[in-house]
Amino acid sequence: FEIFNLMDDVFKVFDHLVSMSGMYKYQHVGDWYIITCPRAANPFAEQEQRKPYPHDYVTSMVQLASCLQLACKGYDYKGTQLSLKVGVHFGSAAGAVIGVHRSFYCVYGDTINTTARM
Repeated sequence: FEIFNLMDDVFKVFDHLVSMSGMYKYQHVGDWYIITCPRAANPFAEQEQRKPYPHDYVTSMVQLASCLQLACKGYDYKGTQLSLKVGVHFGSAAGAVIGVHRSFYCVYGDTINTTARM
């Protein structure tokens, strides 16, 4: 349970930093922590989607990535300092609610795939 407690502590800090930055925690899967801009969090808000894309989201996301990397330096696991690999990509994506039982919001597209490979 030690590793789960560590991940819980780290992800709580990440959640706080994401919230403070105005970005959106899309999900976390295992040790992946996935963040999108707020616009991606509201795909059905037609008024929001019609607006020009706020380019300051890119700057905010890069600043957030730096904060998350600094936060990792405060943790270690059995004497090994944690590090964080970050992928940031800017581009189009599509989102939808998937499933009926335990449905969830999914984001798809080349932007997501490229980021995951970084």
